[in-house]
Amino acid sequence: MPQIFSVYQIVIDNDLSDLINKEGWDCHVKALAYKEAMFGNVVLGMQHDCYTKVAEVVADDLDHVFEVGNIGPEDRIERFEKMTSISVGNIIEDADGSRFAVADVGFTPLSPSLQQKEMA
Repeated sequence: MPQIFSVYQIVIDNDLSDLINKEGWDCHVKALAYKEAMFGNVVLGMQHDCYTKVAEVVADDLDHVFEVGNIGPEDRIERFEKMTSISVGNIIEDADGSRFAVADVGFTPLSPSLQQKEMA
């Protein structure tokens, strides 16, 4: 049965992008969190409030969220911010509030402490 899933990503704005290009990935905690997230480690980004709710997706399950977030259909996505395709290090929250990190293969439930953390 379809439900609404929230998608959270670390958004790199133009100013931070310029800083990364000038000083490297170690220049800012958000840049470091983004780098860690690319390898599936979402802890740093969660601890430092680096994730932004970028969209809500109507889907049947996590696999369907991944599919819709990458190939559509677009009418199943309500975007709130600039959103990249769903990939490793993104966080998906289901209608019950359970959170999962997108992993290399499949999805990893977040630890209880990260399940409870407020997200923007």
